[in-house]
Amino acid sequence: MLLFLPDTLDRSDKQKLTELYEKHSKRMFTAANAILKNEYDADDAVHNAFVSVAKMLHRINDKDEDAMCGYLFTVVKNEAYMMLRKRRNDLPFEDSEELIGSDGKDIEVEAHGRDAYNYAVKIITEMDDTYRGPLYLTVVMGYSEKEAAKMLKRPESTVRTQISRAKKMVADKLKEAGYGT
Repeated sequence: MLLFLPDTLDRSDKQKLTELYEKHSKRMFTAANAILKNEYDADDAVHNAFVSVAKMLHRINDKDEDAMCGYLFTVVKNEAYMMLRKRRNDLPFEDSEELIGSDGKDIEVEAHGRDAYNYAVKIITEMDDTYRGPLYLTVVMGYSEKEAAKMLKRPESTVRTQISRAKKMVADKLKEAGYGT
């Protein structure tokens, strides 16, 4: 349930925010929980994300479902990462070794992973719609292949093949750029 509805929003904006919450909060929670590994913090991340969304509600294009979903997931992931950084910064130094690693390698791995992630996002955004749509719906949004096929009005076997090819394209380009093994 969405508890925060700012007084600055008119009735239609409150309705829009409530609808966005009802439609996307469960998947946003799943994304935040995957990062934070704590359900209470994930709930907070989703709530904080919707506080941010409420401030930008006038800019959200609800006609473009993919862009809107991408925006919502970006906001909640950023919120979760911000909470994770704050959690790490709040730890006493001797406890932070557990998260960072005494040799510092985890920091490098995290930075490398972030670079690879950003490059993967770039690859996907430049990908032809034929492949980007099924990949986005299944990997990012968490829909099943069957649900994605129905949304895209394509046969399920076609969507399955497109997802497989899209993943291979991303993996190949990441490998070419030195991010793969």
